[in-house]
Amino acid sequence: MTTTLSRAVPPQPLVDLVNPLVRGVLRSPLHGALDSALLILHVTGRRTGRRHDIPVGYIELDGAHLVVTQHTWRANLRGGAEVEVTKRGGRVPMHAEVDEDPASVAAGFDRVVERFGWPAAGRMLGLTDHAGRRPTRAELEAAVREYGLALVTLTAEQ
Repeated sequence: MTTTLSRAVPPQPLVDLVNPLVRGVLRSPLHGALDSALLILHVTGRRTGRRHDIPVGYIELDGAHLVVTQHTWRANLRGGAEVEVTKRGGRVPMHAEVDEDPASVAAGFDRVVERFGWPAAGRMLGLTDHAGRRPTRAELEAAVREYGLALVTLTAEQ
């Protein structure tokens, strides 16, 4: 199926240049300027044991933080993982689950659209609709497949 949705992401060299600045702001007293949209996800590599501090956009929904990603670091979260998150100037432990099943990810996207409406949800998900209407679940699933998207759910540790 051809989708009416597109995804625009900044070029990786630009992301690599800006990420240290974003990490610094999120760890500083100036964090409030970015807290409603970004957090730092602290992930340990499964094979290397190396720590990764990844600034990511997130969506708060039903008591969880949802992160949309196409990046390979998500492999470190398969099967669930304990992570830490820097948000609101503090670092807290959380549990991460990654969903890479296109139908399930599209269902998650549909929940975001239902809660926030389209086009606000489109901005949160990083998707643009060229048909001028709310995308169908099938169109969301086609976009998930086309762009290799996954949904990471972060929940507070119990």
